[in-house]
Amino acid sequence: MRWIFGLLGALLVGGALVGCSTLLPAVTLDPAMAPTAPPPVLGPFETDPEVTTVAEWETRRAPLLRQAFAERIYGPYPPGAAPARLIVRDEIAYAPLAEEAVVEQWSVGVGGEDRPLHFNMVVVLPRNASGPTPLIVMQNFCGNRPAFRDAPDQIAGPLTPAFPMCDDAWAEPLIKMVFGRQINGPPFADVLARGYGVALFYAGDVVGDEPVSARAGLAQLYGDGAQNAGAIAVWAWLYSQAYDVLSADARIDAGRVAIWGHSRNGKAALLAAAMDPRIAAVIAHQSGRGGASLNHSVDGESAHQMMEEYDYWFPPAFADAGNGDRTLDQHQLIALIAPRPVLLGNSRRDAWADPRGAWAAAVAASPVYRLYGVDGLNQNTMRTPNPNARIWYYTRGGLHGVHTRDWGVFLDFLDARMGGADAP
Repeated sequence: MRWIFGLLGALLVGGALVGCSTLLPAVTLDPAMAPTAPPPVLGPFETDPEVTTVAEWETRRAPLLRQAFAERIYGPYPPGAAPARLIVRDEIAYAPLAEEAVVEQWSVGVGGEDRPLHFNMVVVLPRNASGPTPLIVMQNFCGNRPAFRDAPDQIAGPLTPAFPMCDDAWAEPLIKMVFGRQINGPPFADVLARGYGVALFYAGDVVGDEPVSARAGLAQLYGDGAQNAGAIAVWAWLYSQAYDVLSADARIDAGRVAIWGHSRNGKAALLAAAMDPRIAAVIAHQSGRGGASLNHSVDGESAHQMMEEYDYWFPPAFADAGNGDRTLDQHQLIALIAPRPVLLGNSRRDAWADPRGAWAAAVAASPVYRLYGVDGLNQNTMRTPNPNARIWYYTRGGLHGVHTRDWGVFLDFLDARMGGADAP
């Protein structure tokens, strides 16, 4: 019910809504007002001395940071899980895309034969492509059906409860008014016209996005270790599980698979890219605390507030992420993605997601990109990205959501950093 009241409040007041109904004023887009991210990403970390070479970063520092994020922020990935397996693949007759695309539903088994969990993924590939297609893998909030206008019955609904109102036709105009036309799925025609395919799924099929189904899914994957696990880590792991089955399809270019996530799914996308070097690029739109924004920033939603509302997203230790220990923060997570491209999307009225904290994290992650001989963040404004850099930071006006204009920037980013066979 709180979500419904928050939605109506956002409609009436016009403020930002990010997983709760708190309304904050627009952010002043001044880099000088951004916080500082301690510690320096290449400086000493615990007992590990300063990093000066790529080899030291990859063999010494990166493994330590991945372990630290698992222990202190996100919890571990599911233990002993086997590679994902394709259970069934069916072609779907979807009239609006019949001429330009092949649409299929894949059922993907995860967690091993003794833990029979699966998720349903809809794959949209350009028809008659001349070669392997670069792909955008997306997670959504309401299941796959709302992404397709007049979805045929073959597209399965979510296996666990999605957000309230997701299936209510009367609510769709309200949801899109607040969160944008593309909140439930991408503009498929635009994506296909740029030469990309799309694979989208609801990670809640495995670990739900509400307390009861989340805890049931975590218990099935982690057993006695579920109390120190979190849904965000599972959702991140599912990006890699999706990659396992997608990369085996000859129609898909396994070297050009990008992942996309908005809000909580943006948190999962950043973690997935940091943990899995097979992912070619990541778009994390308005990912907030526990995503691109520094946990020690004082702006926007705190880790403690997030855990009060969504205590199944992270293990209990995350509630203290903004206090005490200042040796680990989100700039180190972004640095683990280097030298691969990252786009961080923001909006001025989404103060709850702390855009200035995300800017500070991007600045502080950039020395690792420079270690690889490429630009990380290299722009003077918090609004417009530098197309030649590997970290793009983008801010628009408006609220927390996904709009068609956002997708223009997302596709420009992929064209510049991943689009062509010889893209740098």
